Parts: sequence; structure tokens; C-alpha cells
Amino acid sequence: MIRYDFRERLRFSQGHDERGVRAILLNRIPSAVAIMRANGTDDRNGTDYWVARNDPLPALSVDVKVREEDFAARSGPSRADDLALEIWSDLERRVIGWTRDERKRTDYVLWFWADTARFVLVPFHPLCHVFRRRWAEWAQTYRTAIQDSGTWRSECVFVPRFVVLSAITQSWACGRGRDTLHGRKEMKR
Repeated sequence: MIRYDFRERLRFSQGHDERGVRAILLNRIPSAVAIMRANGTDDRNGTDYWVARNDPLPALSVDVKVREEDFAARSGPSRADDLALEIWSDLERRVIGWTRDERKRTDYVLWFWADTARFVLVPFHPLCHVFRRRWAEWAQTYRTAIQDSGTWRSECVFVPRFVVLSAITQSWACGRGRDTLHGRKEMKR
């Protein structure tokens, strides 16, 4: 298990290439017209940026997860193309992490690797749906890390990107032999 200092990680994430993040959001979110930095209250509720869209569409909330080094750019055994997903926001108090918290205002999560400018943009609610069901399994299977704020400790798991995206796709697919939108099995014809 790896340990990270929360304050150091926070300083780093706040100093990321904001222009790069803004460009990604404007380019990838249909009808986006402006990107605004969220205030502190919004940030605590899962919003780092608001994406304004053409009227009458409401603004979208984006939570940005900045990582300093893109381990997918490495070669050999230290190469890793993963997403850090928070299991516990406060380990001792058993406060669930942002990835499991369906009350978050977040619409999208953007992972941004500062050294390569690589990114992954994922809709939050499908991610939350999948992670709530698989976090324990993934915590047993993949590497975890604890982040220490000095006041509380949080824990995340590093799940391969393709595993997360595949799980979201499988979870949200509906068809013959799978659960229908109403939670019932589809009848065979």
C-alpha cells in the first residue's frame, strides 16, 4: 500500500494546466460554450468546473482528478494505465469516497495526467453505479493507497482504465438475457 500526503496532492492538483482542462472540456462536451472554475462549496460537493452550454441546457458539473505522472507512458513492469477511485473519504469515520457517493453533484469526472496531457472523461453516475457494486472486489484485486491529511486518512484503489470502462459498458447495456430497464429479466421469444 502506498501513502500520499493530502496537502501536497491538493497543492499539485490546484496548480495543474487549467488551459488544457478547459480545452478538453470545450472540445469533448457537446454544446459547451464556456468553462468556469467552481467555488469552494461546489468543490466540496464534487464540482471543480462548470461547463456552460447553449441555452436552455443546464450547466454540467465536472470533477477533475489530476495525476502528476502518467504511468501509462512508462515501459516495463511499472507501466500502469489506471484510474484512482476513492473508496473511503475518511477511513476512521467510514465516510464513503467520492466514487461511491451518489449524492455528489458531479456529472462528469475528468482524469488528467499533467506530464503527458492524456485524459479520460467519464460520466459520473454510471461510474458511481459500477463502483458501488465492485469496490470491494477491486480493492482486493488492485493496488490501493492511503492519503493522509494530518486530520483524516482517505483510501483509493487504482483500477485499470479498461476494466472501469468495460464495467460501465457492461452495466449499462440492456438486451436479450440481461436485466431490462425495469429490473426484470427479458422474456425469451
